[in-house]
Amino acid sequence: MTIADSYFLSGERIYLREVNVTDVNANYYRWMNDPEVTQYLETRYSPHSLERIRQFVESKDGQGDEIFLAMCLKEGNRHIGNIKLGPINWVHRFADISLLIGEKDCWGKGYASEAIGLILQLAFQNLNLHKLRANCYAENEGSRKAFRKNGFREEGCLKSQWFVKDHWVDEIYLGIENEIYHSPM
Repeated sequence: MTIADSYFLSGERIYLREVNVTDVNANYYRWMNDPEVTQYLETRYSPHSLERIRQFVESKDGQGDEIFLAMCLKEGNRHIGNIKLGPINWVHRFADISLLIGEKDCWGKGYASEAIGLILQLAFQNLNLHKLRANCYAENEGSRKAFRKNGFREEGCLKSQWFVKDHWVDEIYLGIENEIYHSPM
């Protein structure tokens, strides 16, 4: 089997595949302990050992309400970050999306937007979900832009929700419904 045969979802420049324990390496460790990479994640408040990261990855395997995927560049098969769909509420048919691009040289190049687009396709066409949700710090313009590019609308704002460095930051809630995703633009 080749790498191409093991894609879970494939886009123009990236593919998504399951996150494996073998992905827990020096690069993953660096991402999770880099204050610039984790500046918009609540995980930034504690250090992460390789063992702790490995346990997290192992805990996601086989979860019925979460799909945890590695974002990889097609060129060179480089693991650049992760994206998660879930938890999935199967009764009300909605799920959250969260993502991280750990490789800073891949920021601002549209990889997050492409990964979100692939997850939308999976969620709406294959899983028949009704709605996807995301949230981000108001200052995280890269995430907001990637979600809006994929049709997400800002649905709400929690004022002064998070204390970041020396000031309070709003939390932005975004969402998209299956009907919006499938309607002609």
